[in-house]
Amino acid sequence: MSDIQQTKAKADSQYIKMTQTPVARLVLMLGIPTTVSMLITNIYNMADSYFVSQISLSAGGAPSIVFGVMSILQAFGFMFGHGAGSHISRQLGAKNIEKANKYASTGFFYSLLCGTVIMSLGLIFLKPLMLLLGSTSTILPHAMDYGFWIFMAAPAMTASCVLNNILRYEGKAALAMIGLTTGGILNIILDPIFIFYLEMDISGAGLATAVSQYISFGILLSVFLLKKTQSRISIFYIADEFGTLWEIIHTGLPARRRLQLRRKEVFTR
Repeated sequence: MSDIQQTKAKADSQYIKMTQTPVARLVLMLGIPTTVSMLITNIYNMADSYFVSQISLSAGGAPSIVFGVMSILQAFGFMFGHGAGSHISRQLGAKNIEKANKYASTGFFYSLLCGTVIMSLGLIFLKPLMLLLGSTSTILPHAMDYGFWIFMAAPAMTASCVLNNILRYEGKAALAMIGLTTGGILNIILDPIFIFYLEMDISGAGLATAVSQYISFGILLSVFLLKKTQSRISIFYIADEFGTLWEIIHTGLPARRRLQLRRKEVFTR
């Protein structure tokens, strides 16, 4: 059997699974791994907070200051991820693989670009940003050391959210769970090694998080590179028109914000 035939056979098998499996069973199959994945996303900051709090009281406040940055990164990642994933699931349902590839690639590469921009701006304005987020003079040195590595991991954080959501929308939530869970467990293992054994203090916690995020990103990306998904990610599939990007952003925005935009469009007509 050729590669094209194998790809078509896998696509047909997944289509049958997603359309003919009883809804209650399908919800459990996709819901349980998704729930685990969402819980894992909170482990990074919790693990860092636990180990860093053993360094000093001032150091213990740094993860709380930088948590806002991680939330912003995840927000952008989920915007591109949910926006692209929603369209991908519809296109796969219509068996339009080419359009699914376009949404997947556009969402992925723009999230990577967004993460890179946030990383660059964060590193340039690191000190004023930490002060803006509520850092005191005693916490500031620790927040900057920790925040440096979080910003270094920004592209991986945003892009991982997109890969994770695409896998969910394709019905492969278990693969998404494996990628995120591996990163979370690795972070717990690396934290005490970097912080105490290598004596890196709070910088070790940030480095552990960055390394874990990039490894998790690599695992999720490998699922696409090994062609275990129906949609493909390639620079050649990036949409060259703004309409596709706007559809992703518009769908990925919170429901209330989408309603406000729709009202604005109506009034401007």
